[in-house]
Amino acid sequence: MMTDWTTRLAIISDEADDSFRDAVEFCLPLGIRNYEIRKLGGGRFPDVSDEAIQEVIDTVAEYDLNLIGVSPGFFKHDLAEATTEQTFHDGLPRAITLMHKLGATRMTLFTFKRGSDPNAPIPGRIYDYLGRAIEICRGEGIEVLLENAASIWSNTGANLAQIAGTLGARVVWDPANAAASGELAYPDGYAEVRDLIAHVHFKNWTKADGFVAIMDGVADLTGQVAALKSDGYSGHYCLEPHQWGDRHNAVRANSAQLLQLLEGE
Repeated sequence: MMTDWTTRLAIISDEADDSFRDAVEFCLPLGIRNYEIRKLGGGRFPDVSDEAIQEVIDTVAEYDLNLIGVSPGFFKHDLAEATTEQTFHDGLPRAITLMHKLGATRMTLFTFKRGSDPNAPIPGRIYDYLGRAIEICRGEGIEVLLENAASIWSNTGANLAQIAGTLGARVVWDPANAAASGELAYPDGYAEVRDLIAHVHFKNWTKADGFVAIMDGVADLTGQVAALKSDGYSGHYCLEPHQWGDRHNAVRANSAQLLQLLEGE
């Protein structure tokens, strides 16, 4: 029996539209019923309006959707900034409160802005701060996932695995972000994080153009999808095109390309 891969498709909602309802009504005909929350009306979660949160609640109920997590962007700043304590005092508690209201149980965190030295060791304070956040969230029934991005300490699969493994956390794996960090995302980066992956983001990247469609970049996403399938990955395949000039066409193209990879043998 053939797998209906649309059941595994997901998207970060603002990749389609800042309005959650408008994003859903565009994405539903593409078969997408699983949504990650990042930006809504008012700003980036949790700095969003009460109306935007209610719109999510109402839309999820109306269409029987699945909220798979939130990405508030915490800890993308420099370690030396006072933003860290402000996050613990204000941002994190508000995010947790809103997550309970939405019924969401996963939060993606980042690992602080990297310095200019590519060979610098990962600072110990990162483990202290992230460990503190993980414990707070765990006490609220929320799982923290750590993501890789070019600007932060977990830029590559190797660094993401070191940080997440030390903290006992699972990860969001983004092959395009690994490629933008100079790593061979698949197979090298994937080999590092393979046993830690809870969630995967899909876009691609080139040095000349930045983020591009899934089939147009340097990351071997054909091999990556085949490996995820072969290795029994059970999570969602989440679209994050990052092609802001034409969001709807980017979502259409990337959705079709990802489904093509998933449906291939």
